[in-house]
Parts: sequence; C-alpha cells; structure tokens
Amino acid sequence: MRRGHRCLHVSQVALLISVMLASWQSPVQAQGKESPVGHPTFYRTTQVDGLSIFYREAGPKDAPTILLLHGLPSSSRMFEPLFARLSDRYHLVAPDYPGFGHSDWPDPKKFAYTFDHFAEIMNHFTEALGLSRYTLYMQDYGGPACTPERPSV
Repeated sequence: MRRGHRCLHVSQVALLISVMLASWQSPVQAQGKESPVGHPTFYRTTQVDGLSIFYREAGPKDAPTILLLHGLPSSSRMFEPLFARLSDRYHLVAPDYPGFGHSDWPDPKKFAYTFDHFAEIMNHFTEALGLSRYTLYMQDYGGPACTPERPSV
C-alpha cells in the first residue's frame, strides 16, 4: 500500500454503497412507498453482422430515444437504475458490446476487438432497430465505440 492511501474494509465499502443508494431514492421511495413500474424492461437480442447482440429496452417507443453505451468492464446492466428512473419519459435502449454481458463472445482470433469495429457494430445495431434519431449516453468505453472513423471526402 502506498503511503497516504488506505484500503477500505469490506464492511466499510458495503456501508458506503448503502449510503449512496439511499441518497438516490426518490422522496416517494424514501417514505417506503415505491411507485409501480409503468414501463417494464424487455430483454432482447438482434442479429448484427452475424452476431447475436443482447440489449435492454424500456419506455414508450414514441418518446425520445436514449442509446446507452456501457463502460469497461461492464454491460448494459449498469444502466438498470436509469431504466427505473427514466423509462416513463424516454425510450431507452442499452446494448451489450460483443464479448460483454449477454451478447456473443466471438473468438479474438477471428474478430477484431477494436473501438472502430465496435463503432461499426453499434452503427449497424441502431440501423437494425430502426433508430434513426437518438441521444447518446455513454460511459468511458462507450465514447470511442460510438464514433466510427469515416474516410474524409
């Protein structure tokens, strides 16, 4: 351990997480009255470039769409709290990249695990779902995975 740094005991980490989660509750939840989920989360897959891409989807399809791209090391599951809070107002779509979560895990000898390739697959994913207009919400790894390099004209 480096000087000036200290490790937290597991019980301290659990307490810290509990405090953080409690601070995220809505006033209704804090009073012990949870509101019912009006828009359940659906768990789906679609074929993209020969791969089965898993994704979570919730909210009204006619609402503004938010495409949620996860970070590393994670999956679309990281967005469950946002789904619970936003699915009444937004159409939420959160895919798992290839090699993450419930999507296919292709052999690295035959599949390029690069940001450019992930960007291409996410572009094809949005096309497969017919998402022509959406807002991106991304975590670290999602940034380079959402913008494929295009040749300059």
